[in-house]
Amino acid sequence: MNSLIIALSLVSVFLVYLVSDYRGSRNIRLRSGGEYPNRYLRARELIVQEFDSEGHLWASRGLVLYRKRKGEDKFTRIAHVPTGASYLWLNNFTLFRKFTNKPECLELAITSNGNICVLSAGYMWLSSKKRTAFKKTMKLRHYGFGVGRGILSNGLLTAEGNQVYFGEYWRNTEREVVHIYRSPDGGENWEVVYTYEPGRIRHIHGLQQDPFTDRLWISTGDFDDEAKIGWSDDNFTTIKHIGTGSQAWRTTQLVFTEEAVYWGTDTGSVELAGIYRWDRLSREVSRVFSSPGAILFGTRLPHGSLVFSTDREGFENEKDKRTRLYVFKEGGAVSELEFGTWKHWKKGLKYSFAMLRIPRKQDHGPLALSVINQEEYPAGELILIEEKDLLAFK
Repeated sequence: MNSLIIALSLVSVFLVYLVSDYRGSRNIRLRSGGEYPNRYLRARELIVQEFDSEGHLWASRGLVLYRKRKGEDKFTRIAHVPTGASYLWLNNFTLFRKFTNKPECLELAITSNGNICVLSAGYMWLSSKKRTAFKKTMKLRHYGFGVGRGILSNGLLTAEGNQVYFGEYWRNTEREVVHIYRSPDGGENWEVVYTYEPGRIRHIHGLQQDPFTDRLWISTGDFDDEAKIGWSDDNFTTIKHIGTGSQAWRTTQLVFTEEAVYWGTDTGSVELAGIYRWDRLSREVSRVFSSPGAILFGTRLPHGSLVFSTDREGFENEKDKRTRLYVFKEGGAVSELEFGTWKHWKKGLKYSFAMLRIPRKQDHGPLALSVINQEEYPAGELILIEEKDLLAFK
C-alpha cells in the first residue's frame, strides 16, 4: 500500500509539473550572468524573435510567447500558440525540446496594429486585438521533417501599413518555383506577390525593410547564381538585384546604415567568406573583414555598433568549433569576441547548427542573443548585452 501511495504521489507531482510546463511561467525575470554580473543579463531558454514598433522585445519558449517591455527586467507571458493536429504539439514540453535539442519552435512577427502572426507546425496563425484566440490563415506549401522549415528566421517581415511578408524556405532539391507572400491586412489573408521561376534560386533567406529608405530588401541562396541580394520599392512586384553570381552575395540578414548596406556571408568558401559593404552612393562593394566560418545574423545597435555572429555547421572554412561575434563601427576596426563551443555536432537526433540568433529589427535596445547548441550555455539561453559593454563581455 505504501509503495502504491508513493507511486501515485510521484505521478501526481509529475502531472502537476507537465501542466505548469505547458502553461509556461507568467513572468521570466532576467538575472545577472557570468563573471561580469553588471555587464549582461540572461534568461533560460528564450528564443529572441523581434523588436516591435514600440521597441519591446518579443521571444518564445516552446510554443509560449513572451514580451519584455522597454525598461523592464522581465519577460511576461502573452499568448500560447497552437500547432493543430501535429506531433509538434509536444514542443509544449521542456523534456521534449531537450530530447530533440530543437528550442526554435516557431517564428513570430508583430504588426504595427498589434497583430501577432506566427509560423507554427507548418501553418500561419493570427491573433489580433479583435480576436485574441489564434486561427489558421494559411498552410505552407513546403514544411516538415525532411522537407524544411518553411520560413527562415529572417524571412518573415512586417512593413508599413500593417503588411506582413514571408519568403519560402525549404530544401528545394528540384529547384521548383519559389514565392514571396504578402498579407495586406496584418496576416488575415495571403497572396503571392513575386515568384522566382524554376532554377532561379533555391530558397529565400531574408526579407527586410531598410529603415533609412523604407525599401524592401531580399536575400536568396544557395549556389553562386542562386545567391542574390536585391531591393524593391513597389512591395515586391518587381525586384532590382544589386548583385549575384558568387558566394559573396549569399547572406541571411542585411544590416543598414545611412551610408551603406552590410552583410555577412552564409558560406563555407575560404576565399569569399566575410563581412561586405555596399556603398549607397557609389554602389561599389568591398569586403571589410574575412571570417572563419559562415555568418548567419547581424544587426545595428542604437549608437552605431554593427554586430555579426558566426555559426558552426561543418563548413570547410571553420577553424574550430567556437562561435564568434564581430563588432565594429563604420570605418573602424573589427573586434572579435569568442563565444561558445558547438555541442551536438555529430549527425543524429540532436544534431543542429551552433548559432547566436539575433532579432530581426535593428536600432533597438541592447544586443539580444539566443545561444543555440553550445556547451557553455543551456539550450536557447537568452543574453542581453548593453552596447557600451560589448567589448567587456567574455
